[in-house]
Amino acid sequence: MAYDHRYIYLCYGRSPQTPMELRYSIETLLPEIGGDISRIAIFTDQPAEFRDLGVATLDVSEELAATPREYRHTLKPLILARALRHFAGACVLLDTDSFVRPGFDARVAVALARGAAMNDFVRDDAYPDFGPFETELPHLGHYALHAPNSRMLNSGLVAARFEHLPLIEDAVILIERLWAGGLKRHDIEQFAVAEAFRLGKVEVALINREFEHYFPRWSKRYFRRKLRARKAGETIAFSKARVRLFKGASLLRLGWRSLRRRLSR
Repeated sequence: MAYDHRYIYLCYGRSPQTPMELRYSIETLLPEIGGDISRIAIFTDQPAEFRDLGVATLDVSEELAATPREYRHTLKPLILARALRHFAGACVLLDTDSFVRPGFDARVAVALARGAAMNDFVRDDAYPDFGPFETELPHLGHYALHAPNSRMLNSGLVAARFEHLPLIEDAVILIERLWAGGLKRHDIEQFAVAEAFRLGKVEVALINREFEHYFPRWSKRYFRRKLRARKAGETIAFSKARVRLFKGASLLRLGWRSLRRRLSR
């Protein structure tokens, strides 16, 4: 099986935490792809930040300027579409707050051979309080939101073949139309991508064992603290149990500080 897909990241803004996350994600990815740095590209507004990595960097300033601040997540399918056009081959968009486990690259290759991939199942009937909604999409044609058939998948990972480009482009348009139609939710982009794949009759594999997307609030706090404290090359241990212990200890510390402040008044 040919492993010719490319991995892409989107990193923008001025937070010092996000580049740190991205670097760790790449560190875990490289052994999976035999250290082939040419298979990784970073779409960013700060290319100098990653110059030492030796990966390809592509400027996203134009897309940032064109994307409304109210909903920046449109950038994810927008950049995936750009990557598919640029590389003219399969691309895998990974969120920066992620890392991979052994077998990941092979798992992605199998998924792409059959269709596409996303990270995990989120929910059916994504927006039960919204609708009716209809619009015309450039490639898929007439679209009507039909709750029983729709489902949301997490977009911490989106793997698509070059032939899926029209579907990703339609997902971008669908996001814009849903937002303009009054759907003001933070997760429209992952719903729109999943809908485009569904309507395009693309088989979507869920990759959630070989890929970890630590996006929940306490998982992210735990991981960022570990990233700040870790030594070069050190692997970060991660599990739900560790995050729960971290959360409990953090809340106890906060409670104790609050009590001390009240007692000192």
